[in-house]
Amino acid sequence: MVTTGAPFGLVREDLDRLELALVETARAEHPILGPLLSTVLPGSGKRLRPALALLVGRLGTFRPEPMLHMATGVELLHAASLVHDDVVDESELRRGARTLFTRVGNAVAVLVGDYLFAQSAAQCVATNDIRVIGLFAETLASMCQGQIEEASRGNTPHLSVTREAYLHTIWGKTASLFVLACEGSAILAGLDEPRVRAMRRYGDRMGLAFQIVDDVLDFVGDESKLGKQVGSDLRQGTITLPVICLRETMPTGEFRAAFEDDDPDGLVRLVRESSAIDRSYAEAERLLQEARDALALVPAGEPRDVLENLTRYVVDRRV
Repeated sequence: MVTTGAPFGLVREDLDRLELALVETARAEHPILGPLLSTVLPGSGKRLRPALALLVGRLGTFRPEPMLHMATGVELLHAASLVHDDVVDESELRRGARTLFTRVGNAVAVLVGDYLFAQSAAQCVATNDIRVIGLFAETLASMCQGQIEEASRGNTPHLSVTREAYLHTIWGKTASLFVLACEGSAILAGLDEPRVRAMRRYGDRMGLAFQIVDDVLDFVGDESKLGKQVGSDLRQGTITLPVICLRETMPTGEFRAAFEDDDPDGLVRLVRESSAIDRSYAEAERLLQEARDALALVPAGEPRDVLENLTRYVVDRRV
């Protein structure tokens, strides 16, 4: 199994600088805000998105300061989205710890997320690249749209959510941020337009596959590593690719009856024991192959090799 530790060695020093930047952001002088930020910023997460930004930056002319602003902006945007997602989804746990909103309430949690969005915008502006700033604005809009789509599925989501609608939603919620990390850094590194488009495609496919694997792990992962109950998305009414794959292989009447039984544990077992998991992994693998194909357009070397290795990490990871 590929882990992120070894591949990130190429950008380890830059990621250390990123951590310092996050620590500095968390040192807000406000007596309430500072301690709250310290619970959601430094030392948490895998830093995959900023690492992608830093790796793509090495495919061209690597400019340390703009690239650090880019990577920090991406990670702050990710952190802000998680805070808001937990409020919208009413999630009590994230990575095994109580979410911010369960400790301070919805209103304060939303405002902390807003503060992180503002800090992320400041970092993107600090790149001094108008195209990157525009891409940041597009990404933020896409992320909001994706969350709105998921939150407004209607009363019979198990029958109404198509595969295409699911992919559109996760593009907004997840893949758009991968695109920002990869396309934005390609622009800052001075890559030509065909290579910028290639890195956009790489980020797009990586982000979609990452979320699909996340949704599979929600059914088959180890609860102690997930930090939440198996099948939590389904229990909250969120329909993901494994459920869609199950529906595609069952008669409509049987599928409807399974949901109407109001037996979440039984539904989770049904998904796990069907071909839905393998079919979902196959879709993730297809997308990751397209990501690897996109890398053919960028210069050969260690950064490209690491980016290719990370496609294996996405599908092999356990949490």
